[in-house]
Amino acid sequence: MSLRAEVNQDWSARLGAAGLERIEDLLDAAKPHGLRGSLEVLSKPGLAGRERWRWSLDAPGDAATLFVKRYARPGLRAQWDRAWRQAPRRSRAWWEFAQSRRLAEAHVGAARAVAYAERMCGPYELGSAVLFQAARGEALDRAWRRLADAGAPITRGAARRDLIVRLARFVAAFHNAGVCHRDLYLCHVFADLDAQAERPPRFELIDLGRAHRPAWRRTRWIIKDLAQLDASARQARATRADRLRFLCAYLGLAPRAARLRWYARRVARKSDWILAREARKRLAR
Repeated sequence: MSLRAEVNQDWSARLGAAGLERIEDLLDAAKPHGLRGSLEVLSKPGLAGRERWRWSLDAPGDAATLFVKRYARPGLRAQWDRAWRQAPRRSRAWWEFAQSRRLAEAHVGAARAVAYAERMCGPYELGSAVLFQAARGEALDRAWRRLADAGAPITRGAARRDLIVRLARFVAAFHNAGVCHRDLYLCHVFADLDAQAERPPRFELIDLGRAHRPAWRRTRWIIKDLAQLDASARQARATRADRLRFLCAYLGLAPRAARLRWYARRVARKSDWILAREARKRLAR
């Protein structure tokens, strides 16, 4: 059995002052204890053994917010998915930590992981935990609806078009870093937006736990990411012109390019399937 942990150098003293001197303590089965500040449990359906907390440090001169994610008792399906798509001898927490660091090196905005701990038995993950700094802004789908309902300048005219193009280039940079998300809905793109459009938007990706670096059939995974974005954009009341502008900017192609039509057909087909599946789920409740 092996135990590994790492803390970013600029966070080691801060975590110690906040009551977390050993990152390995997060692997305990109980709720983390002895931490200064407030710890809020975050739960939702479908977490499948994952546990999450929002940790507000509230220390003198240090009001940072961290998110603690713990993978407890991974099942066989999760073990197989991790070994096949991510790293066969490292944990999911390590994977998120490593992808956050690699995206930062590639200058792609992503929630910054500050520490991780893992307990492995050969290729079998016994448990792991990772800490992230809170992403800037808020989920893009939520932010867009709020600003659109208020008629904010950023949702109109040239500012709207600029935001769409910048988002497309951001997603292209993410894919060009060799990563696919597998859960790339707008709720996982955090945006720091200026409602008056006086400064450019900034984006950060969160929830890197399903991210992977496909060595084959990469286009399939890119289409899936783009379709997930397209489906959630449709739910956020994006127009057909918005979605086409996004795809043109993502691909760097003119609106009448044959390759653009090839992508558009496949993205639309997958997006339709995603929305139909969600509609069936709502009816089944």
